[in-house]
Amino acid sequence: MKINFGKNEFSEHIRLTLLAVLVGFGGGLASIIFKIMINLFQDLFWKTSSIISAVSSQGWFLTILIPAAGGLLIGPLIYYGAKEAKGHGVPEIMEALIFRGGRIRTRVVAIKALASAVCIGSGGSVGREGPIVQISSSLASSLGRLFRIKERGMRTLVAAGAAAGIGGTFNAPIAGALFAVEILLGEFGVFSFSPIIIASVISTLTSRFISEDISAFTVPDYSLISIWEIGPYILLGIVGGLVAILFIKTLYFFEDKFDGIPLHPLLKPILGGILIGTIGLGLPHIFGVGYDSIDACLQNQLGLWLALALVFAKILSTSLTLGSGGSGGIFAPSLFLGAMTGNFIGSTFHHYFPSSISSPGAFSLVGMGAVVAAATHAPITAIIIIFELTGDYKIILPLMLSSIIASFMTVGIHKESIYTMKLKRRGILFKEGRELNILRSLFVKNYISQDYHTFLNTENIGKIIDHAISGKYHSFQIIDSDHNYVGCFSLNLLKTSVLQKDLLESIIIAQDLAVPDIEIDYFANLEQAMEIFGREDVAEISVLKYKKIIGVVKRKDVIEAYNHEISMKEAASGLVQKLKFSHVTKTTDIGKGYQITEIDAPASFWDKSLKELNLKALHRIDILLIKRKSPLQTITLPSADEIIKKEDTLILVGHEDNIKKITRNKAS
Repeated sequence: MKINFGKNEFSEHIRLTLLAVLVGFGGGLASIIFKIMINLFQDLFWKTSSIISAVSSQGWFLTILIPAAGGLLIGPLIYYGAKEAKGHGVPEIMEALIFRGGRIRTRVVAIKALASAVCIGSGGSVGREGPIVQISSSLASSLGRLFRIKERGMRTLVAAGAAAGIGGTFNAPIAGALFAVEILLGEFGVFSFSPIIIASVISTLTSRFISEDISAFTVPDYSLISIWEIGPYILLGIVGGLVAILFIKTLYFFEDKFDGIPLHPLLKPILGGILIGTIGLGLPHIFGVGYDSIDACLQNQLGLWLALALVFAKILSTSLTLGSGGSGGIFAPSLFLGAMTGNFIGSTFHHYFPSSISSPGAFSLVGMGAVVAAATHAPITAIIIIFELTGDYKIILPLMLSSIIASFMTVGIHKESIYTMKLKRRGILFKEGRELNILRSLFVKNYISQDYHTFLNTENIGKIIDHAISGKYHSFQIIDSDHNYVGCFSLNLLKTSVLQKDLLESIIIAQDLAVPDIEIDYFANLEQAMEIFGREDVAEISVLKYKKIIGVVKRKDVIEAYNHEISMKEAASGLVQKLKFSHVTKTTDIGKGYQITEIDAPASFWDKSLKELNLKALHRIDILLIKRKSPLQTITLPSADEIIKKEDTLILVGHEDNIKKITRNKAS
């Protein structure tokens, strides 16, 4: 394969490669420090390195109160420090890659590390991999901003940070790199893949040097005793897929339930801690990361029925931890669920067919890969990470079989992975092979909304509170008497002032509430708008033209525009080649209200460029193909500078209502 680099591209690639070394070292070091932090907090809360033994030797009330105490500390850390530190972290990295060019706030490193260490150390039923991925990615983002790395390189660097986190945690450099490209980037290429590989390798070497090459698990020897084992491994893949689906659905069910509880966000982690502590009274294995229990399972030291009970207990406890506002990952819980599921199936078959079925520990190992593959929709990463943990090629056959079946089951029944489900609930589509520069080609001026409310900068707080509390708006724009933009404020800012309304009415005016610089230029693109939304907790941004406010651009409209473009590209991509060589005589429906239609170029289009016609902005329509008679040629995905000629045939894609407007205009 021949690779051609331009001079500037090659120079940028060298810079990224050098920075990837720093990212790898920082990620490996961060993974070691984070493990130390977890152990320190565990010793502080439980007074021992083994939570299971602590539960059996202390009063029952302490087992319930310790996770609640952890929740008491976590709430303020996340609420006041960095709200994106809540949850399992990877979806937040995905969102940063899509909408903010990989830019992540620096403070996330400290807040995520501290909140997750407290959560896991106090018994929260979550993993350490998600936090270390977010921590390493945040470090990489900060490094990229420091060295003024361009957007494409920034995304690669952030993905390299994620690879460093996984590689350093599991001593699995290949799995770390594949995690970054399979889950985060969704694309393979020399420009992006080589810095990611380097970061993952350097992180792993750093971790091994400091930790003396200590593996995450004690892995048993494996051998395939009989061909008849294939049947139970197929069953393990099916059951593993179902367990992953149950895990995903339960996790987001409890997120919704906790969101609906009329409690302050600071109190919800405490409630979650009490519930987790109650479960842990009977099944202390669910506390913390759970690596000790996974090891016991791999060594076949857990009973069949205990393993089955722990599957459901772990799903519930992890869902309670994250749903209530805790901080931690879902990778380790997925490994835990896979180990217990595999152990149950392996123990059952080994009991009845001891000479034909290998040790339940082998099924635990394969089950770990199967559930991770199904939950994350990343079977390659799951297969490689288990292979790197064992270093035994003989495990590959059943591992591939169970992991692919489990992944196939989940994708078929539940379209979204445990990561992308969180983004979908925010209204964001995250597709493989997505075009990350979509928002750059869409402009603010075409998405201006007049649905907003302004206050003069001289109005007093009493009038503002009365109007804001009783109205429908969550954000407000402040202007002066000449309609110049001053700043904005949100409804949340007013809540602290409501109780002191009478006292402050004659003192505070709108000018004092105004937060400046939450604005965007009329000629900016939506990618720039999304960067502001990522930086500021607001629902809308003022659009300025010559310092005057002429409207707002809303976060929901930007996300809708992104989803619209993704849907059109996804729906049309499979048909472009077909349309090159066939004649479409009627409209083709491609789902979700979108159509592909072939029309002769309307007279109003003749001798105009696509840029002049501006169909995307005016009608939300793209031209997929131009079939030209003179000279005879087919132009696929034409550029904005392409001129439409009189005898051209156009292949349009867009929503049916917008297509009809074009065809009606042509007919008239």
